[in-house]
Amino acid sequence: MIGMIDIGGTNIKYGVIDPTTENYQLLGELPTEAQKENFKMEDRLAIVIDSLLDTYSLQGLAISTAGVVNAETGEIVFANKNLPNYKGTNLKERLESKYGFPVSVENDVNSALLGEVNFGPYENVHSALMLAIGTGVGGALYLNGEIHHGFSQSGGEVGYSLMNGKNIEDIASTKSLVERVAKEVGDPTIDGRWIFDQAINHRNPIAVEAIDSLITEIVYLVNNFVALVNPEYVILGGGIMEQVDYLKPRMISKFQEINKNKLVVRNTTIEFASLGNQAGMLGAYVHFKKSHLDK
Repeated sequence: MIGMIDIGGTNIKYGVIDPTTENYQLLGELPTEAQKENFKMEDRLAIVIDSLLDTYSLQGLAISTAGVVNAETGEIVFANKNLPNYKGTNLKERLESKYGFPVSVENDVNSALLGEVNFGPYENVHSALMLAIGTGVGGALYLNGEIHHGFSQSGGEVGYSLMNGKNIEDIASTKSLVERVAKEVGDPTIDGRWIFDQAINHRNPIAVEAIDSLITEIVYLVNNFVALVNPEYVILGGGIMEQVDYLKPRMISKFQEINKNKLVVRNTTIEFASLGNQAGMLGAYVHFKKSHLDK
């Protein structure tokens, strides 16, 4: 069995996969607790790994994690304040030394994209761009069978993009949507589910307009990257993208409206992520497989 771990700022999810059959099980999650005093990621991971070893004989460990990752060395090149003291940590080196089996480490959105194109409803994917819309905006780029990591491991990090002088995360994230509507309705307790319920079931004009504005900003971002790399697929993920029936036709319509290159429009398929919270773990396994099993 190969252990699979997906590290987020809030929770750490884990499971196992049989590399012979590629049948997998998602086993559970535990809080990351990264804000606790003297937090060390390897201590939290040890709880998960030791619990896996109580039941399974592991041949290796595949990790998906938040942060900018050097996918060859397993080092965390950069991590934000949600994971303090994480930058510079070499998970691969430390865990291989402790447990004696091979370990691979890949960025979470890169892993999610690998999971989608290898386990999702796609065949022989030429190229794909993924956007993960959540508290921030994550991105990943898949070209000719490989994740494009970029010169300094920051390829696909679209959250740092600027649009009209504003960081894209400030205008095209779930957080920005909630903050806008909360301010307009005067209720700081609302969340994304409330906003979509109001738009879909009550045609609340504030909710409808805010979602339309979010769609426009996301599609502008998509359009810019499609113009640059001309991917076969654009895959949209993140919790907000579970509202497929409401968002998909509006996003496709907006993309067709603003993109003047009709050849690109005809040959770019906009899809929504299909694997949910298991995509990162499955993509981490794909990375492990390429790094260790296929050699």
